[in-house]
Amino acid sequence: MEMFTIIDADRERLREWLSWVDATHSVADTRRYAQFAERQFQQRSLFDYAIRYEGALAGSIGLHNVDWSLRTAHIGYWLRPSVRGHGLVTRAACAITTRAFEHLGLHRLEIRCVTENTQSRAVPERLGYRLEGILSEAYVLHGRFRDIALYAITATLWEPPAAS
Repeated sequence: MEMFTIIDADRERLREWLSWVDATHSVADTRRYAQFAERQFQQRSLFDYAIRYEGALAGSIGLHNVDWSLRTAHIGYWLRPSVRGHGLVTRAACAITTRAFEHLGLHRLEIRCVTENTQSRAVPERLGYRLEGILSEAYVLHGRFRDIALYAITATLWEPPAAS
């Protein structure tokens, strides 16, 4: 499976910020997640999408923790290290934000990043998400509690960046 091949090849660099990498040991693990994501997609509680670059899988982005009663969700993303720096995640996050507000009727989106992960934090900053605060020791990464930067935007504030 293409997803597992990418995760396994870039395991050490991906695990720097992503705790789930350590639980992905086989194609079967990746397949189980794909089946879970499909069920969640059908229930409209998670929307996971592939990010492709030059025809190959490069990572993924998704709407997670969708709460229809509050009309909120979190955006999560990852990208294989070899294709970073091309604006792929920023474009994908822009597209998924627009889709969430205009087509799904969500009102508020959040992006949460480990505070030291400057590349990941640059995405919401480029898109006009507002830093609402730092969640102290809110994420466990490799057995250590880490602070999380919480970015958010609402449908009323969303203005997609002009295409360059």
